[in-house]
Amino acid sequence: MPGVLPMVLAAADRGLRRVFVPEPQAGEAAMVPGTTVLGVRSLAQVVACLTGEEPPEAEPVAPMSGTRLLSWRTERRLDEVDLADLHGLADVKYAVEVAAAGAHHLLLSGPKGAGKTSIAERIPTILPPLTAEESLELTAIHSLAGALEPGDGRLVRAPFSAPHHDASKASLIGGGSGQVRPGEISRAHAGVLFLDEFPLFRADVIEALREPLESGDVTIARSDESVRLPAGGMVVLASNPCPCGKYHHSPALDRCDCTEVKRRAYRSRVTGPVADRIDVTRHVEPLRRGEVDPFAVVETSAEVRARVAAARARQVRRYAAESWRLNGQAPGTRLAHDYPLGDEATALLREAVFSGRLSSRGGARVHRLAWTVADLASVRSGADVVPDRAEVEVALRLRTGEPLLSTGPGLPAGAR
Repeated sequence: MPGVLPMVLAAADRGLRRVFVPEPQAGEAAMVPGTTVLGVRSLAQVVACLTGEEPPEAEPVAPMSGTRLLSWRTERRLDEVDLADLHGLADVKYAVEVAAAGAHHLLLSGPKGAGKTSIAERIPTILPPLTAEESLELTAIHSLAGALEPGDGRLVRAPFSAPHHDASKASLIGGGSGQVRPGEISRAHAGVLFLDEFPLFRADVIEALREPLESGDVTIARSDESVRLPAGGMVVLASNPCPCGKYHHSPALDRCDCTEVKRRAYRSRVTGPVADRIDVTRHVEPLRRGEVDPFAVVETSAEVRARVAAARARQVRRYAAESWRLNGQAPGTRLAHDYPLGDEATALLREAVFSGRLSSRGGARVHRLAWTVADLASVRSGADVVPDRAEVEVALRLRTGEPLLSTGPGLPAGAR
């Protein structure tokens, strides 16, 4: 039956230390420490165990229908890609590193063939292994979704999910008739949910993303129950500039045949409330002949992953007494009060909000980004960096999509 692990976790929280579960799922229940697990084949065996009698024989329990019979080789494919496969794009790679280090949401925009999907598919390769707490949370979610096979252990790798743009609201957010099941956004908890061709997703799906993008949770309400599920992964959106994907701001490179009305309607899907909840925006341009230096040193995913892990470790230590772990999960009001910026940085951020360049929500997200920029700069320099004006300037450019300056704190050489 689905949901054995979260049920045993709930029982343990209430002081229950002995549980009976279907025999094939005894290993799953045993992931909860301090619990005695008895795997049984029938209710008659349960009764016998409780009354001290000899358990009767019973047929083996048939496992749930395999969830992987038609599964694609996603994890094996991710093992075959590396950030070093992509040449150039220093600006975008740095933005992706910041997003991964602080668990910030990311929007990649640009024409077809610019490399948006290739970049997104490599984000899991720079994420560190899950912490023990994240592993148990994610495994419980997959158990509730019926996605754990008998014999599976804890999930230790950051998940990656890339549903097609015709996915329903229930499959993406969660729901279903009868028992509520987690959707893809919860199954990507502590990992990456990649929504390619985002403007093509249904309007109800786009609107439903507001809550998880803001709070890291998703609430599924039914007539007789309301379920709150974690959805604390990175959400990565990819969007073309127009329906045909050939529009370019330079007239010499523009090959778009869409009408302006179509372009506006298409772009409107990634503006407004959803766009305001995205932390980092990057415009990806196709590389032209002569722009790639064949002798340039290209960092591997392992090298970037080491910095991301070190930056996350700094955040975990800083927020040890808090209910959140990473900068992207920090409440804006608490961050402003307990983890303030320097005076010059605060003045710069207030000016951006008061001038209308940022909304109040956008200001809070820039504050979070500034801390992540500072954490990565600390990792690179080996000395503590407290976010001030320079870090906020980088965070503002990451937020608004403006090109980065090569002199920013902790920026790799070549970032523009």
